[in-house]
Amino acid sequence: MTLHRPVKARAVVGITSNRLLVDGVHRDWLRRKYVKALLHHAGVACVILPTIDAEDASVESAGAIMRALDGLVLTGDESNVDPAVLRAPASCPGPDQQDIENGIRDRPRDRLSGVAIRNAIAQGMPILGICRGLQELNVYFGGTLRSSLSAWSLGSGQMHAEKTDRPRDRQYDVAHSIRVCPDGALFPIARTVEAQVNSLHNQGIEVLASALRREAWAPDGLVEAVSVVGAPTLQIAVQWHPEWHASTDLLSKRLFTAFGEACLAYAEKRSTRGGQ
Repeated sequence: MTLHRPVKARAVVGITSNRLLVDGVHRDWLRRKYVKALLHHAGVACVILPTIDAEDASVESAGAIMRALDGLVLTGDESNVDPAVLRAPASCPGPDQQDIENGIRDRPRDRLSGVAIRNAIAQGMPILGICRGLQELNVYFGGTLRSSLSAWSLGSGQMHAEKTDRPRDRQYDVAHSIRVCPDGALFPIARTVEAQVNSLHNQGIEVLASALRREAWAPDGLVEAVSVVGAPTLQIAVQWHPEWHASTDLLSKRLFTAFGEACLAYAEKRSTRGGQ
């Protein structure tokens, strides 16, 4: 019997996980919403990337995993980015157990994201950052974050904050509008200069990294989407959560579709080179 390869192999993307402490046991986890959106609307297969401890040899092995992938998704999470760890994942001390337990910091996630971004940029790989993922890209390239949007402006902060008085699914309803740059990388995907997005974040971009371009912004001026300047493929990040309503929201669906197409193009190009 002869086995035949499919004419078009599905692209494979890596998705960043988070560290969680449950009953004294550390677990790597992510929300299923990301996987479902990528499978159904990007048309890609998914590999969950494990978090990294400082003493692990996995800093190097994560790079080897990245070389086998066709795209990177930087997921959201409630924890705040630690810039020092994300920018130097191999040299920072081990995770602060108390911070992980309380959800304040997630240094194993920061290490993973730092390694993953470095490899994805070096390989010219498609990137999709979501919420914390946008913040990670900005920090990686030398930008800064506002530590708390509520401290920045009460009115603006409330616009972006998680609505904890609502049921979980209603927290991802539309929160505010965004303005899309008409000559950027997001406009051909969004096909509009104005859209409505959800919003559940406490931190946001303060100083935009010079390697990033502002693609969209909120009414208060907060950066809502960025792209990597001079990227050879789609390398984009958004502050909202498109995975939550990808089946019903046109902008969300188009974003995942565009990312999937970029990953497939990258996979086909990589296969013609015989891998990397």
